[in-house]
Amino acid sequence: MEPPRAIMVPGRANSVAHRSDKVPERPVANVAAMGVAHGTPGKGDAADTPSASTVRKLMLLVCLMRQGRVQMARFLERFEVSERSFKRDLRHVRELAQEAGFVISPIRDGVVTMALQSSGLALQIDKGRRDVEQLLDTLARVLGEPVGRQLQRVRGDNDAGPLTRRFLHFAFPELVGDTWVADVYDALEKIWSKNAYARFMYPKHDQPRGVERLVEPHAVVARAGRYYLIAYARVAKGWRYFALDRMLTKPQAAGTIPTPRPLPDYIHLDDSIGMIIGDAKTKRVAVTVELTPRAARTAVSRRWQHDQEAVMHEDGSASITLHVTDVDEVVRWTLGFGGAAHVTDPPEAVARATQMLEAMAEQYRER
Repeated sequence: MEPPRAIMVPGRANSVAHRSDKVPERPVANVAAMGVAHGTPGKGDAADTPSASTVRKLMLLVCLMRQGRVQMARFLERFEVSERSFKRDLRHVRELAQEAGFVISPIRDGVVTMALQSSGLALQIDKGRRDVEQLLDTLARVLGEPVGRQLQRVRGDNDAGPLTRRFLHFAFPELVGDTWVADVYDALEKIWSKNAYARFMYPKHDQPRGVERLVEPHAVVARAGRYYLIAYARVAKGWRYFALDRMLTKPQAAGTIPTPRPLPDYIHLDDSIGMIIGDAKTKRVAVTVELTPRAARTAVSRRWQHDQEAVMHEDGSASITLHVTDVDEVVRWTLGFGGAAHVTDPPEAVARATQMLEAMAEQYRER
């Protein structure tokens, strides 16, 4: 899988938009279950990268696919995690494997095995392989390079085991098991799998105790360690996002959804920027950011959103245009690059960036 490509131009007038293929809706939810961390505005270079838990679960699944078995002790030693964390990873991987037609055994004598549910039928074997390959393709698309390239090698005839010496390591925040956010996620996933409404209390600026929300859950999106529920709000009659760590009560199922509502075309779950959803009539603003040579390649080599426009200039600098309903998203993202980037257009976005910087400077002056 190749990274987004930017064109070299002598001036600053031409541009090219980076577009991504749409990820199937079901695998998106499954990838979220594995703890994939997407980029988020304001995180700069740390965006669009998988979490440590994602890598563990991915390697566990790949090892089971290639070898049919995994020794728990070896896995714990390699990834330096507890037996409790391993069992939690295994539970998520077991759910993924089951959807692809495989069965993962309980831990017996420190060993876990995987086999097809009905290996006697060639048709089911072929279907299981196709489903697993689709899962790997989805993971490769979401994780990007260089992890995606390694996943493509896994589908080949490489004899090197996945738990051998590693050159590529990850140092990103992961969702800690048995915490409030993890419990909220587990509850939402169960509700979603049953096609049920979710009911929970959520904060509101004028009501400290929060208000009750009744929603149709569609997916959970992970962005640099923070998790958001994308759902249709019944009372507001529109699509909204809810931060899992801000939920005041654990979500409860509240009846079956007669016909699950499809995600609108204007919502792109794999966009790292464009979190504020709005609705089909909400105006999107094109915000342009100029980057110095120090940050240019970092910015244009990544796909931050499906319709971004990025241009590399002859002097090594770059410009990138992102489309959002809230200019603050791009402003926060720009500030993540420090002095290596600044907003240039439109004027209201420049004014907003100036306000944010002045407010930050005032906080330091007060010290």
